[in-house]
Amino acid sequence: MRLAWDTALPLHPRHPLTGLPLTRVSPELWSDGATRWPVVDGIPFLRTGREALREAVVAALERGEGPHARALLLRDQDDHARVPPPSLAATASVVAGVEAGTLGLRDALEQLGFGPVAPYFAHRQSAPTFLSALGLLAQHWDAPPCVVELACGLGQVLREVSLRGTPVVGVDVVFAKLWLARHFIVPEAVLLCADAAADVPIPPLEGATVLCHDALYFLTDKARVLAELRRVAGSSGRVLVGHAHNRHVDQRGVGGTPLSPSEYAALMPGAACYDDAAFVTRFLEGGAVPDTPLAELERAEALSFAWPSAPGQGAIDFGVAVPGARLSPNPLLEEHDGRVRPAWPTPGLAAEYASAHYLRSDAPEDVALLRRSATGATAEQQAALVRRRWLLNLPGRW
Repeated sequence: MRLAWDTALPLHPRHPLTGLPLTRVSPELWSDGATRWPVVDGIPFLRTGREALREAVVAALERGEGPHARALLLRDQDDHARVPPPSLAATASVVAGVEAGTLGLRDALEQLGFGPVAPYFAHRQSAPTFLSALGLLAQHWDAPPCVVELACGLGQVLREVSLRGTPVVGVDVVFAKLWLARHFIVPEAVLLCADAAADVPIPPLEGATVLCHDALYFLTDKARVLAELRRVAGSSGRVLVGHAHNRHVDQRGVGGTPLSPSEYAALMPGAACYDDAAFVTRFLEGGAVPDTPLAELERAEALSFAWPSAPGQGAIDFGVAVPGARLSPNPLLEEHDGRVRPAWPTPGLAAEYASAHYLRSDAPEDVALLRRSATGATAEQQAALVRRRWLLNLPGRW
């Protein structure tokens, strides 16, 4: 069941530049009295610098051309896109296929022009960066009233939170990611298309946990973004920044403008600092990750930060399957010559996630266990396989 903007959480959206409150003037339009903003599939489009696109989408909605409005928004990309967007006709075909239930997530990613990042999103639930996000959240879990993620992508992290009963809010600059999140990953989330270059167009959500994971190094005005995250969290909330790339360490061609550990820490005074990779270990093995002195983080590939620095007051374990989960073998895994290995779909992904040791095994008994993982394993074995990501609770039509 989708969360409605006007009833689920006290979000009261605002104009992303002026801060003026927006009110609903129709089921698919909001306005501040001067400017109208489209709301498509329950996702407000509040991205700045897209005036012509916004006006074209509003006009399409007023003509009753919802599929055309969707196609227009689904062609809008971020500044890091490596392939051009598909044609309007091709995009309209994706809309028709997804809404009819005949097109799956991976095909939709390819046909919408995600290009080299399509495998990243399709297999994100197996990646070390995914586990580090869940480990960071678990260590600082306060049982918040909601979790907000800036640059949420397709919403895989939010899905894990939502499955365990906490409302979630996802913000991203690319409408297509949010639209796919709505249809495939986390349909019950509150989703908002907005640019981190402007203010996050929602008021403080007192006590919220606000997360920005594997994204801060792409954002130019990091100080402003962090100030916005703190504002949204309110005086009693928490801000978590995960997998912030370290500019002193080679990132294998991944872009952005990463900072050094000390430069990040200067933007977050009082925050706890961590080696992001340690949260992968925490996810797999339990235990707490210690707050680490900056001098010991100079060679860490990526950093994590938590503000305030105190550990969480609640408890949650994202490594345990939720009741009723439909578990299936991880489609990345393959067996060959008595060994189990991930078959990463691209060389770039293989290089970026070379540290995913939990997806590999040379033990013959593990090959046999993988074959019977979904149906013939004991409850204890299944639990271990879920934590190692050998068994996954994949969304429908993956």
